[in-house]
Amino acid sequence: MNKFINEDKLENSKKIVLNSGLFDHSWYDQYGKFKGRAEAVEHYLTQGADLNYMPVPDFDGQFYLLMYPEVSAAGINPLVHFISYGEAQLRMPNPYLDLNAYKAKQGLPEQGVLKHYIASGRPEGPWSREPSLFTIEASNQGRVRVRPCSRSKQRELLKITVSDQDVATLWSDPDINAGELEVWAPPAFRNGETQLVTCTKVVSGKLAGATLTVFDAIQTPLQYLKGSEMMPQMARLSGRAADRYENLQLRLANLSSLDELKNIQTNHQTLLEGYRGRKAFPAFSLPKVDKPRVSIVVPAYNSFELTYHCITSISFASTIVSYEVILADDCSTDITAEAESIIGNLVVSRPKENSRFLRNCNLATQKAKGEFVVFLNNDTEVLSGWLDELVEVLDNDPSIGLVGSKLLNRDGSIQEAGGVVWGNGQPWNAGRDKIRLDPEFNYLRDVDYVTGAAMCLRKDLWETVGRFSDEFAPCYYEDTDLAFKVRAAGYRTCYVPTSEVVHFEGQSHGTDVTKGLKQYQLINESAFRRKWYSDYKGNGEASFESLHLNKDRHIERRVIMFDNEVPQLGRDAGSYAAIQELKLLQSLGYKVTFVPLNFAHLGKHTRRLQKMGVEVLYAPNYFDLDELLDKRLKEMDLVYITRFGVAEQVLDKIRSRSQVKVLFNNADLHFLREIRGAVAEGSESAAMERALKIRERELAICRNVDAVLCYSKAEHAVLESHLCDTSNLQLTPWVLDTQPKPESFESRKGITFLGGFGHTPNVEAVDFIVKDVMPQLEKIRPDIKLYVYGSNMPEVFDDYNCENVEMVGYAKELADVYQQHRIFVAPLLSGAGIKGKVLDAISYRTPCILTDVAAEGTGLVDRVNAVIANSVDEWVAGIIELYDSKEAWESYSAGSKVLHEHRYSHEHGRKQMKNILESVGIFAG
Repeated sequence: MNKFINEDKLENSKKIVLNSGLFDHSWYDQYGKFKGRAEAVEHYLTQGADLNYMPVPDFDGQFYLLMYPEVSAAGINPLVHFISYGEAQLRMPNPYLDLNAYKAKQGLPEQGVLKHYIASGRPEGPWSREPSLFTIEASNQGRVRVRPCSRSKQRELLKITVSDQDVATLWSDPDINAGELEVWAPPAFRNGETQLVTCTKVVSGKLAGATLTVFDAIQTPLQYLKGSEMMPQMARLSGRAADRYENLQLRLANLSSLDELKNIQTNHQTLLEGYRGRKAFPAFSLPKVDKPRVSIVVPAYNSFELTYHCITSISFASTIVSYEVILADDCSTDITAEAESIIGNLVVSRPKENSRFLRNCNLATQKAKGEFVVFLNNDTEVLSGWLDELVEVLDNDPSIGLVGSKLLNRDGSIQEAGGVVWGNGQPWNAGRDKIRLDPEFNYLRDVDYVTGAAMCLRKDLWETVGRFSDEFAPCYYEDTDLAFKVRAAGYRTCYVPTSEVVHFEGQSHGTDVTKGLKQYQLINESAFRRKWYSDYKGNGEASFESLHLNKDRHIERRVIMFDNEVPQLGRDAGSYAAIQELKLLQSLGYKVTFVPLNFAHLGKHTRRLQKMGVEVLYAPNYFDLDELLDKRLKEMDLVYITRFGVAEQVLDKIRSRSQVKVLFNNADLHFLREIRGAVAEGSESAAMERALKIRERELAICRNVDAVLCYSKAEHAVLESHLCDTSNLQLTPWVLDTQPKPESFESRKGITFLGGFGHTPNVEAVDFIVKDVMPQLEKIRPDIKLYVYGSNMPEVFDDYNCENVEMVGYAKELADVYQQHRIFVAPLLSGAGIKGKVLDAISYRTPCILTDVAAEGTGLVDRVNAVIANSVDEWVAGIIELYDSKEAWESYSAGSKVLHEHRYSHEHGRKQMKNILESVGIFAG
């Protein structure tokens, strides 16, 4: 049971959370599979809070407890406390949102401020905490460094605290040590637990910087603690303890036998003990696979303690794709010669005589049965998912031929994140010593080469390019040469940051380039330069200043995109649209940098963009908009802003720094939606007055950008009536993915609606169809049932369940909505912009009945490819007609297919985006 709750309080706490509007079932679903909202809430209260799971993207329970330690001391769940007390006290729900400032700006009462912020879609809610002028770096040993950013020119009196305890109050003076401060955390906080380190401006009382860190309880280097690994409090001292725990969780979740459990236990203990000084080698077995997809080649000569550690990590790592391990033993004279008697199902390749690294690897691949070949140094430890991530990239994109992992140092920092070959032929490793999740080194990207320490390619391509080139024997530059050969064959070489491998650098051949095999590093450098001069000569002059640009290969231009937050696919239509627009820009040769104004890493949603090749900027590396623009804007060829509220925050800052072209995608006309919503309250109402003020602000944005992008012609017409110059108005392309052949008319039942119910128009739509339409329909056709899907359903929706209405809730798969039911209904009475839910119906070729508001901008025409209905009588008649007529249903379904192909295809969208760019003078391929 969670330490913040007991059985007596559980039901009451569930009611508090369920009724709060601050629990997003669809968001929380990333942590597991839950039958419904109530079960997900119970999981959060009993387990999730302990695991630092977030109930909504905007509430960070770990931060809340660290910021307000009296909550933890009182034994109250952080979210329950925030709902019951904290929100009314305007406490911070996360490090970035100042509820007091947001409340003041919106003129809100104390209660419901965060809910209002979320329900409004964050369109006008600035991150109003004073911009941080300081970054905080905390070492595991307890040292805390506070550094001003480059634009700080003034003295500041700062208070530094660790977990709410004052540590020091000092002046940061730019003329003394560049304003940098250094303090040490008190011994009481060096306990191996997570600590919140903050920096506050004493005069203003404003938070100027914050970070979460762990100070080690024991400072002794691990190599001096040999034999203590299995003692309490000792196993967690390793810098990879969290990685191994993650692996352990994933392996145990998919356990298939007791023998596998024994293997896991042996592997885990081996990794805890490390390879240094290892004399005992407990037996274990690799998976037995007749037709592996991947053949992992591990070259080795002696040093069995390293090889054993490496193969142990392969066995221990959570992996879905099937594999075999080929030990390329180059005639070792130690226990490596007996490796197959220790490691079950190990494939061994041994030449007749010592052949050195390159030829040994080439020979070993003759035994490979896999579709893919992976080369993995024996001085490595692989982490969870490393292999799946490499194969996934090659599976998803046939234009990519060679991929490589992110290499990590022992301390978890980056050792290599893809390679650059400069114009003089000199290779550099990108990302050296950067933090592991640095956003600039955590997205899929084209590179000049990847290191042979952990790389993967298709077996047939390996043979086509002639394996490792013998001219680079015995070793060094063979991997760089291979990448250039792959590129010459017409394929790309890519760095895959989601595949992580710890590399104990220098263990294979040492680090002295004048001795042993390491001397061939210099010899083969000349051979490589001669061979590939024409390919690398235009790669620029080697410099640290330009590395951040040159690490991205094969891009034509750069665009920076701004939105409220990272798009969350499956949550709303806007997220889907944003991802499609990212893809269109990439298809035109753009490297995309995405900036969520909350600077929040949103787990799988951020990871999705990174795996697409999008650079996403997030805290703690970035959390100050001015600093970000100072650092990154000058490299951009284009700025793309989504949403009016976002544009209000960033446009003036951009215009004051640069003349770069700016595209503004309004997502929907904010003022039009507000005016439509205010009509019911009358032309003299406060809501209408507010809507008209928003109109002036939104139109001002439109006048100050190079192009305004709208999804619908109806919104174009509205803007044309208000703007003198309409030459910059453009239609935003919307791309629909091609879906499988639709299910037949006969196999479907009922009618359906889908919506995100944090959006008021969707709630109004359900109220209308449930209260007005369905009772009338039931009198004539009680057999026709309505199924309502969506996230964040209000509690009142539970009362709508009846014989002909079922409130289903969150839909895990869109196919559940559009393939099972005969008709998609969209009874929207207000709102603006194109409706993604309607476009999804077009994509799935599910005939629609919808209002004029819902049909706006979609291309659906009454009695041609859909039914338009506005009154209750029209709705009832339209449902019955389309539900019963197979001929009409199939005709409208076919019409949706035609509309999709002509208006919503990727190729059509690409042409539209290209035309938009050309309209502002930017030409792309």
